[in-house]
Amino acid sequence: MNPQSVSPKHIALIMDGNGRWAQSRGFPRLEGHRRGAETVRHLVQYAPALGIECLTFYAFSSENWKRPEDEVSGLMRLIKTYFSKELDKIAKENVRIRIFGDLNPEGKLGTEIVNILRNSEEKTKEKTGLQVNFCINYGGRDDLVRATRALAKKVQLGTLDADDISEDMVSRHLDSTGLPDPELVIRTGGDHRLSNFLLWQASYSELIFTETLWPDFTVERLEEFIHQYAGIDRRFGGLK
Repeated sequence: MNPQSVSPKHIALIMDGNGRWAQSRGFPRLEGHRRGAETVRHLVQYAPALGIECLTFYAFSSENWKRPEDEVSGLMRLIKTYFSKELDKIAKENVRIRIFGDLNPEGKLGTEIVNILRNSEEKTKEKTGLQVNFCINYGGRDDLVRATRALAKKVQLGTLDADDISEDMVSRHLDSTGLPDPELVIRTGGDHRLSNFLLWQASYSELIFTETLWPDFTVERLEEFIHQYAGIDRRFGGLK
């Protein structure tokens, strides 16, 4: 057994259970998403003290557009509010924000939200503290498709030989370019699947699933999972 001696530097979180949390209390589903945003704030605030350098949140998947129109509209309003009102506070805490996902302004997100998200990246790009990534209109397969298209265009233009394409090159064309892969992926809400989240990046991540619904997820629970991670023997396909 060769347990980890340090905390995971990059933790990715699938924030599931907001709607069920709200419905079990007689609230509209959107109230669960609002409470879930509070959980995000708490984790961002305390993550550096736990030795975490990077957090990635699965905020809105490319499949979430299938949800009822009123819930999607509410989520879009919540995203606009979060990134508009919280940005100055986040910037003062030396947090850098990046957005993963299809941010085509002519796509489903629309120009207004895309501009707000891009502004959050631009305003915090020089920050040197905690890196926080929000996956919005994101799917792991779509991430790979967009990276493949970018590489294919280079081959088509003659600036890249197809035989030179490597794993590292693919990684550098994904939304997470420049960042280490997450050592730990945590999913709340009880389901045991990745749901199209960071499929390339999480290929060797440790996976932890918890019944806890996202609005009830606490810093103490995160710390518990970090301790659990510390006891895992990570062999990456080898024997030791």
